[in-house]
Amino acid sequence: MTTVDNIIENPYIQNILCGVIGGILVLVIQNWIDKKKKEKERIESSIVGMKHLKILSQDFLYQNEPGKITIEKLIEDFGQPQMKYYNNEYNNSTFEFKNAKLEVISNKENGSIIALTVFSKLDSKYPVNCRLSFDQEDEILGKAKISDSIIENEFHFESYRTNFGAQTLIGCSNAFRPSKYLKYYYQISGEFDNIAMTKGETIVQVCVSEVTGVYSFFSSQETF
Repeated sequence: MTTVDNIIENPYIQNILCGVIGGILVLVIQNWIDKKKKEKERIESSIVGMKHLKILSQDFLYQNEPGKITIEKLIEDFGQPQMKYYNNEYNNSTFEFKNAKLEVISNKENGSIIALTVFSKLDSKYPVNCRLSFDQEDEILGKAKISDSIIENEFHFESYRTNFGAQTLIGCSNAFRPSKYLKYYYQISGEFDNIAMTKGETIVQVCVSEVTGVYSFFSSQETF
């Protein structure tokens, strides 16, 4: 038996080797776990609600409702908006994110949020859910479509032309009691003679408002 064989068959040496191999495996696994944890922390630190913001939360429109939050709270979470403008009644603030744009209409007197508008940049890694009626499944902007429920609860329908093509606006209510006060406005591309013709059309932007007739959408120039 060679010296190498003696060393390999030595129980003491075998225990040492097993310990070394086990230690290396534990180190590799721990490094992998630490790497995943740091990546998760990096992503979380860029989501809405954190100080360093780059990504709008997928469920933002379900987590935040007009009438229940203030512009001060959003500024605390998001930082200062990229753009502000005012009129006699309301303040408008625009926030830019890696995956979306957000426009906020707030009450000039108390800062209460009246309406929230979201335009998704269609980032496949960080999609944004379109706010739909509670009798419908969640759908992300870019895939969400005008449904029978939207058509049946419509109170406003308007097609108009822009320098970048025709757009159509649909306003509808929601019969779900806890959010019955909210109004939903959807923008789609194209011109239509009546609302029935819009079924199945893809929703481009969504605005959730607590006041009928108070809404906003990004212009075609602003969505480039």
